[in-house]
Amino acid sequence: MNASISRKLRQSSGLLIGIALTLLAVVGHRYLPERRLMLDPTKPGASYLLSQYGAGSPARLEWLDKSRLHYRCQVPKDAVDRNCVFHFDLSTSDRGVDLSRYQTLNLAIRYSGDARYLRIGIRNFDPRFSKLNDTNSPKFNSINLRPRDFARPIAIRLSELTVPEWWVNQYDMPREYVYPDVSNAVAFTVDFVGNLTGTDHEIRIDRIEFAGDWISVENWYLGILCLWMVLGTGYGISQWVLLLREHREQREKLHELVDSNAQLHSEKERYQKLLTLDALTKVLNRRGIEQLVDSLRANNRSAGVVVIDLDHFKRVNDQRGHPVGDRVLQALGDILRTHTRSTDGLGRWGGEEFVLICPGATLAQAVDLAEKLRVRIQETNFIPEEPLSITASFGVALCHGGQGFEDAFRHADQALYLAKNRGRNCVVAATEEPVPKVPGVRRSAWAALSGRFKMHN
Repeated sequence: MNASISRKLRQSSGLLIGIALTLLAVVGHRYLPERRLMLDPTKPGASYLLSQYGAGSPARLEWLDKSRLHYRCQVPKDAVDRNCVFHFDLSTSDRGVDLSRYQTLNLAIRYSGDARYLRIGIRNFDPRFSKLNDTNSPKFNSINLRPRDFARPIAIRLSELTVPEWWVNQYDMPREYVYPDVSNAVAFTVDFVGNLTGTDHEIRIDRIEFAGDWISVENWYLGILCLWMVLGTGYGISQWVLLLREHREQREKLHELVDSNAQLHSEKERYQKLLTLDALTKVLNRRGIEQLVDSLRANNRSAGVVVIDLDHFKRVNDQRGHPVGDRVLQALGDILRTHTRSTDGLGRWGGEEFVLICPGATLAQAVDLAEKLRVRIQETNFIPEEPLSITASFGVALCHGGQGFEDAFRHADQALYLAKNRGRNCVVAATEEPVPKVPGVRRSAWAALSGRFKMHN
């Protein structure tokens, strides 16, 4: 016992330590170092240039300090759609850079001029539609930012980038190609948006940096979950080995208890059977009926449901006494048990009401059986020394596929209620049509008006 308690304490301590470490790991993700990619013009091999496009007189485009990415663009008054573009090449010998691993673009730009927006762009080469001989065919992912947005360093989420409509229209892109994509970025660009005719622009780009998690939050949490699964599996295996060892140690003891266990099992079955029988009538009680219904439901079997109620039984108890009433109930149990199949479930639902469940029976078969039982009850003298004739009313319904016994019982009970209202000593069967609820109308009256039930005399 002491060893078992000690083992449980160690397991509990290990679990608490694991939970504490998991909480620290969940919180600690935000403190992990970030993945960063800096576009450094001073780095060997860095490739960047200034270009312009448009009609009319060319713009005056010059580097003020190329090593600091400081340049000026002067657009003449007679220029048409003239624009100056800063272009930083991201491509290597065979492909671009996968920027989808980053979440943000950190920019520090100093700008003076009259442009309405500075357009930040990332060109992405996609072999499905991009061509090497067409520099405009790589997908244009961009965002327009106001000059005052650059009053201080700015962090742009790459998810903010969009694909402009003019590029989609120019290349007649299908819908599945118009989403932003930076998985094969070949260039970073900066240009202007607005009426640029006769304006001067001066830009100094101090910082171009892409930042993101080395391990995404999703993968971090997935890793924690996988670790718990591995540890849990290992713990489960160790416990299984331990239980197997204990099982082997106790096998001899278990063999010694087999005979005693078999005897206890036999006694248990006997008591369980007694618990499901009605002490007076020796038929199933309500618990036994419920177990039979559960079995039908588990096996998906349909059944006929017959609700039986003795007519004027209270009068028998009042006039002849309860002992005579008990003899009547015992005799009724014998009649029903004798004239039904061994596979049928017969039970006393309460008082003088009995329930008969006929697995596999159709509605017509259940009605025929109910009619035979009705006749047999009517012809029986329940107290031979003091002749006493008793009749019974029957309500019949069908339970489909082992399901909806409660509904079938309710329909059978409604049919029984109607049988009582029609003079008793008859069989009434519920049809398949549902009974609507009508406020202010009793169920028997509505059933009679709607044809919900059929009576069998």
